[in-house]
Amino acid sequence: MIFCYDMFLMLFGVVFGSFYNVVGIRVPKGESIVTPPSHCTSCGRRLAAWELIPVLSWLLLRGKCRTCKAPVSFVYPLMEFLTGLFFVLVYLRIGLAWELLAGLIGVSVFVILSVSDIYYQRIPNVILFPSIVLLTVVRVFIHPLGLINYLLGAVIGFGVMLAIAVISKGGMGYGDVKLFFFVGMYTGIAGTILTLFLASLIGSAIGLTMRGMGKLQPRQPFPFGPSIGLAAIFIYLYGSYWWMLYFHIL
Repeated sequence: MIFCYDMFLMLFGVVFGSFYNVVGIRVPKGESIVTPPSHCTSCGRRLAAWELIPVLSWLLLRGKCRTCKAPVSFVYPLMEFLTGLFFVLVYLRIGLAWELLAGLIGVSVFVILSVSDIYYQRIPNVILFPSIVLLTVVRVFIHPLGLINYLLGAVIGFGVMLAIAVISKGGMGYGDVKLFFFVGMYTGIAGTILTLFLASLIGSAIGLTMRGMGKLQPRQPFPFGPSIGLAAIFIYLYGSYWWMLYFHIL
């Protein structure tokens, strides 16, 4: 039975991941998520149904348009797969409890905002603000750590990131600052602190790797949102083990 739930959530997740790609790419540009139908961004050809199968279609077409052979970004299948994977991991961690709703909302929002940040280096308010409202409403009713814990996490996360943005004088985007309010509502106080630490490590690793590959120049900005999202999801799932290890070492 558990295996059936896992497979269902994986399939459910990759399908939603495909939709999240559309939202993350179109909404920041003020475009409809319904029209025009999915099409090749290079030649404009409308995609056939079999070309829209999450992950699988990209693999079958070897990452290229069937008609014009233009490359199709690896971001599409990556986000589809990660959405499915994270849906399964959240279920395995939470189980069939009301908190599962908050867990899946968090994954969904981080995936959508990561797509937007990768493509435009923006975390658009039109997506983030409704997401904050939605999660806050959910937290009023579902708060295993206590509602105050999540509220303080949101305020602390926002405040610390705002201070970093001001001190760094543009070194931190204000979209990332506002995103940490969402992180706080998602993970609570301890989770927010751990997310900031882990996101910094992930972001530094990505930045150094890209610089070593010659794809990033010194002081050139790059999207930090995906690092925040990945760190927040990891801490949401396994952050309690980190705290236990930390206090055990002390």
